[in-house]
Amino acid sequence: MEGKTVFRGFGCLALAVSMAVCCGCASTELEQRSFPLAVGIDTQEDGETMAVSFDFPDLAQISEKGKTGDTPVSLSLEGEDMYHVEKSYENNTNRLLDYNHMKAVVLGEPFLSQSEMLRRLLLAWEQQEASVRNTSLFVGDASAAEILSLTEETEGSVGKYLEEMIESQKDFKQEKTVTMGDLMNQWHNQDELLLIPILTEQGQRPAITSYAAVLDFEYLGNVSVEEAMEAFLSQGLLERFTCETIKQRVVEISGIQVTHTVSQAGDVPLVTVSVKGKGRLISGQASSAAEMKQIKERIERQLTTDLMETAQKFRQEYGIDMTNSYLSLGGHDRELYRSYQNMPELYNSQAQQVFQVEVSMMHWE
Repeated sequence: MEGKTVFRGFGCLALAVSMAVCCGCASTELEQRSFPLAVGIDTQEDGETMAVSFDFPDLAQISEKGKTGDTPVSLSLEGEDMYHVEKSYENNTNRLLDYNHMKAVVLGEPFLSQSEMLRRLLLAWEQQEASVRNTSLFVGDASAAEILSLTEETEGSVGKYLEEMIESQKDFKQEKTVTMGDLMNQWHNQDELLLIPILTEQGQRPAITSYAAVLDFEYLGNVSVEEAMEAFLSQGLLERFTCETIKQRVVEISGIQVTHTVSQAGDVPLVTVSVKGKGRLISGQASSAAEMKQIKERIERQLTTDLMETAQKFRQEYGIDMTNSYLSLGGHDRELYRSYQNMPELYNSQAQQVFQVEVSMMHWE
């Protein structure tokens, strides 16, 4: 019994030493790493070099001992690709970049147009931690560096500010933000429409003012926030949607249900989109059930017209089916899917859309 007691005591001592050593290694490793909260990527004037801006947390404020406080809060480096940028950072700071806490990637609008440089970026990051794939993606209307420089009104971190901006969006059924993983998937599959938020400086803060439309790994142009929201509505991604009628009456539609039917009409695919929801007046008022019925009918006509006009703009100007129906084509019409298999660009340019809107006004029906 005595021998066993000594053995157990030795085991506990060994475990304690082991844990102390491991903690020491982890602490040392932490001190050798830098954790950007956001990364901004721009194209240099030569068109072959990228400028990468880093947004770091002020670790001197959050570390009790301030051991990692010598990490700069912001930094910009140049290189022909991310590999050389990261090596330059390591050589100049004696630290490794760790993307596990990254909240956002901001691409300068000119960079998004450079498909070859974009491929190099994705190739470098494809083998990174899974956290890179889950990072929210934005576009800077002028440059990414300008967006990341807006730290005075964002409490020191643009990355954290953008994360909170996305979390505060309550119109979506789920957190539907384009990520680096979505862009990587389109690089390989090229079948999904991506609408990437474009950030503009407003009052020294980044604000979403439009969306970049990307299809077949090609940046096609920009659409307004209203048009993007209508596209999201047609895809069944919204929890609520707001419409304004005449006489300053604003109706909020909630409990939204969207169904798609894809069939062949002549020589082209026909996407029939049914939108149903419950409406309530959030501005203005109706004096009677008859007047509320008029509001209901006007909302249904107006929203049907708006969706049709936006769908036509997407198709005619960009060759895009804003309902993103190609993703589910195989489940709707196998013969049609075989006709357009591996040809999403042709499908998007030819698909026609029809919208059916039904709104039940609350408290009156």
